Amino acid sequence: LNNAVVTISNINGGNDANANDNTLTQAVDPVVPAAGKIVVGEEATGTWCQWCPRGAVFMDLFANQYEGFWAGIAVHNGDPMVVADYDAGIGTLIGGYPSAVVDRLGDVDPSQMSSDFFTRLQTAPKGVLTNGATYDPSTRLLNISVSTEMLQATNGSYKVACALTEDGVTGTGAGYNQSNAYAGGNNGVMGGYENLPSSVPAAQMVYDHVARAIAPSFTGQTGVIAATTTVGDTYTANFSFTLPANWDETQMHIVGMLIDPQGKIDNAGYTTINEAIQNGFVTGLQEISFTNLAQMLTVAPNPASDFANITLHIPTAAPVSVHVLDAKGGILQARQFGSLQGDFEIGLNTTNFAPGLYIIEMQMNGERIQKKLVIR
Repeated sequence: LNNAVVTISNINGGNDANANDNTLTQAVDPVVPAAGKIVVGEEATGTWCQWCPRGAVFMDLFANQYEGFWAGIAVHNGDPMVVADYDAGIGTLIGGYPSAVVDRLGDVDPSQMSSDFFTRLQTAPKGVLTNGATYDPSTRLLNISVSTEMLQATNGSYKVACALTEDGVTGTGAGYNQSNAYAGGNNGVMGGYENLPSSVPAAQMVYDHVARAIAPSFTGQTGVIAATTTVGDTYTANFSFTLPANWDETQMHIVGMLIDPQGKIDNAGYTTINEAIQNGFVTGLQEISFTNLAQMLTVAPNPASDFANITLHIPTAAPVSVHVLDAKGGILQARQFGSLQGDFEIGLNTTNFAPGLYIIEMQMNGERIQKKLVIR
């Protein structure tokens, strides 16, 4: 505990007749962040969701108030900013929209993130993360290293993942219109949304903290962190992304994540791309290429009408399963295979599928590789 002392003087331009009540002492119990700790807040949102402006307001609030201790990621659903594998992963942790998970502790409303945030902020992490990078503006190839230095000895399967976010995202078309239940103020004040229409036009919307990619999967990569570690051990994973032309690299953040054996986020590294470049790229033991993973699963024709061919390219023997998911991550079909190696084709009868977006997911060695399939 610390004592805060406040004293007032020059009361109404002069001296108070009773100086005994001009000083107040208050005991303050400060929140002391754990060394090296950054808390990750993942918000489930969508432009179709009329209550999701609440999530945007509180994500901005946390980013402003807790800069340096907070990494916010807005995971979109059912709109043009969706990342299918990230959306599906968050969908397993939430019960509706808007929702938030703080270090993946559990589903809370975005307005109720404070309790979990302060708990996690004071929890000593097992490791501290440093993001490094190289970037070629001509090819738009971004190579990332996520290095974890162990602050505590560990046992068990710790994993590493890397997400990219972007601020200042805009778009055209109805998909970027934001549904808004706060229009007119009948549902209270919400960061200015009460002054906007019930469907905010895309031209008036700017989206921040937007999840752009996560690799190699929502659950992270095994084999980077040793099963048994000691204090001071350092482990590095490498990731590779080719940034689409419409992504603004100057508005992007890299979020490296250390995920514990229970699937919670132990700690994170949060940097801009330029900050990661200044940190320097470190060659790690794992080369996790977004492009190479994508090549292991292909779906054609796409769009499809009554039939689609799923092709698997398995470079090394591993148990494989294939799931067909709806747009919200619900499992429609699941097929389990034994250990596979080589190229395989699976026919998918889509005659009874309603037109819309579906996700084909292959699981192998703890990784999830997903492709969108459009049925028309």
